[in-house]
Amino acid sequence: MTTRTDRLHDRVRVEYRTDRVAWVVLEPGDESMNSFTAPVVDAMREGVAVAAERARVVVLRGEGGFAVGADLRHLREQPPESRSEVVDDIVSASNELVTAIRAVPALVVAAVTGVAAGGGFGFALACDLVVAHEEATFDAAYARIGLTPDNATPFFLARLLGPYRAREVLFSPDPLSAEEARDFGLVSAVYDGSPAAFDDQVAGFVERFTRHPPSLVGETKALVDSALETSLDEHLALEREAVVAASGTDRFAEGIDAFFDRRDPDWA
Repeated sequence: MTTRTDRLHDRVRVEYRTDRVAWVVLEPGDESMNSFTAPVVDAMREGVAVAAERARVVVLRGEGGFAVGADLRHLREQPPESRSEVVDDIVSASNELVTAIRAVPALVVAAVTGVAAGGGFGFALACDLVVAHEEATFDAAYARIGLTPDNATPFFLARLLGPYRAREVLFSPDPLSAEEARDFGLVSAVYDGSPAAFDDQVAGFVERFTRHPPSLVGETKALVDSALETSLDEHLALEREAVVAASGTDRFAEGIDAFFDRRDPDWA
């Protein structure tokens, strides 16, 4: 398949590299290290949403580095009395991106090179899976500039690591290396090589997740996301409702036929 590219912003593009995998790519601004403003985040959210309509896996990638949070140069240039309004705009846009990542019926995979810091760290944590280059780092960074964390960074860290280790990560003066992030359970795989080689390895990693139909992905994501917010009885009821509904679908009919025919399901 010839790669099709849709540009949503001068710093955000969507690449459809195969029929089932789309890449939402954040491009660096002038000396910005992939920092972002509200319009950039809005374009990223739109990219995730439109990519999920066509692809089964959406890869979130930053060129030269993953993302480092809000553009501090832009904030520094604002009059002190205006900064809160600018930050509110960025946080509102970021919240919508985090919500979109969790809601779309596609697996969203963060492919992290360089630095994932501040809000960029939060965006990576919001994804369904994270893979990283061996030289990538993950840095909460908020405390060092006098800000409380956002982009659901403490939300996901507390659920993935527990409150004790979440506090350690949020207040540590040192970023996590890719290997440390993998040891913590925040990263699924660590790769080396050039940017092109890294992209090839990411493409190979995500290919095995492309066979599942969007409806199944969305329903399963919802069950996983609710698991830490419901009691056992409540979650069993949600599982029962979902699996009973799924058992009456054409998706399941094809799946069970394929099982007995000893073939892969044809979920076109």
